Amino acid sequence: MQRLPIYFLGGLQIFVSLGAAVCGVLLICAPDGRYLQLSPALLVRSPFHDFLFPGFVLLIINGIGQAVAAILVFRKNTQAGLVSGIFGLGLIIWIFVQVNMIGGGDGLQYVYFILGISETVLAFFVDRLLAR
Repeated sequence: MQRLPIYFLGGLQIFVSLGAAVCGVLLICAPDGRYLQLSPALLVRSPFHDFLFPGFVLLIINGIGQAVAAILVFRKNTQAGLVSGIFGLGLIIWIFVQVNMIGGGDGLQYVYFILGISETVLAFFVDRLLAR
């Protein structure tokens, strides 16, 4: 039972990491958004003229960062809870900024917002568990 939060948190992080890494790379390879069927018109209210910079941020923060956090969780590193909490909050902030810059209402935004909240809450439990 004590391992359940560790496996659940690590699994969530791997899921987020894989999706973010793939989408980040696709945005970097095609900054016009064509690989993800995103219109550059989405960026009208943002400081960006294409998806290149958002793609890099997505890849680094939510792709690589979440993967590192998952590795720490599965290795039961004492810093896993803290790092996971930071990247869970990072995911929440990513969705918040995205909604404010390009608009909201997409179902995936709700899903990833909930995943960010779940990661952040689980990070607290994992931190307490690994502190023992």
